[in-house]
Amino acid sequence: MTSKKALAVWILIIFAFLAILGTLHGWILWQVEGVNVVAFSSFSLEVTTYFIAALTTTFFFIGAVCYVVFRGESLDLPLYQLSKDFEEQLDVKCEEIKTSTEEALAKLGLREFQLKESMKVLQKKFGELDNKLKESMETHEKILKATQKKLLKMGHKISKIQTTQKELPKLRKKLQAIEIVEKNLKSIKEIIAKFDSIPEPYITSTNEIRVLEGKILKPGTIRQLKLNGIKKIEDLLLKSPLEIALTKTMTEGEAKSLQSIMQLLMIPGVHHEDAVLLLKSGVNSKQELALQDTFSLGARVAKTAELYVKEGKIKEEEKPTLEEIASWIRLAKTQ
Repeated sequence: MTSKKALAVWILIIFAFLAILGTLHGWILWQVEGVNVVAFSSFSLEVTTYFIAALTTTFFFIGAVCYVVFRGESLDLPLYQLSKDFEEQLDVKCEEIKTSTEEALAKLGLREFQLKESMKVLQKKFGELDNKLKESMETHEKILKATQKKLLKMGHKISKIQTTQKELPKLRKKLQAIEIVEKNLKSIKEIIAKFDSIPEPYITSTNEIRVLEGKILKPGTIRQLKLNGIKKIEDLLLKSPLEIALTKTMTEGEAKSLQSIMQLLMIPGVHHEDAVLLLKSGVNSKQELALQDTFSLGARVAKTAELYVKEGKIKEEEKPTLEEIASWIRLAKTQ
């Protein structure tokens, strides 16, 4: 449809629409006012005449629109064009599907090639591994055969020692070798015993309180305690925190903390820094330490130690290990 034809159709549709409105207007006047009423006051026109004229005009413009639209055209041509467009779109889609299918097959072929190459590499590596295993088995078989031969020779030698006195020197040499082995075993046992031995505790109940001088107590505090009859570690442990506080050397709370630290220092392997970490981790006595779980206590001590390292109170290498904590718990239970 050309642009001129479209313009003509558009204009005719507008006139047809106006004619339809006029027809509706005439119909409404006819139903409301009656047949013989004048439709317009400006000129004399009855409603019946106005309605018939508007209806005729409507049919005229609708017929004109249909004439212009369908003039000289057949329905076969649009249907043919529609079928042709559909076939063209179908061909395009088929071509796209064919192209995507070919690309997918090409990618699949590449994947298959890569998979085959990977399988070849794996087969080669498996072959190399199989060869190494065979070589290793052959080597072990040779060693076993050589060992069996040596064992047979040793068996012959032992039988000769038992049957003849000529082999006594060899027997003496073997006895000497056995003595050397025994000495080596003895030295190994001594080393093991050294590792298994319990270390000396930091303090004992019979120690003088001057062993606490330095990190734990000041010299003036020690002198004041001695003046009050507290000379040994056991004196500090056996007195109540209130009695110690009456000496005016420390408060009752400080005396209680000092007794807790001394109890922990009496456990072998626990040093002053370790006792402070245990105290900060909620362990106030040897009895409490004996009831602890190694991993739970280790986690609490590790957190406290990390804080102390950041504050510069202890060094990184002074942090207790989990094995040391387990040893403290074990010794606290046995003592």
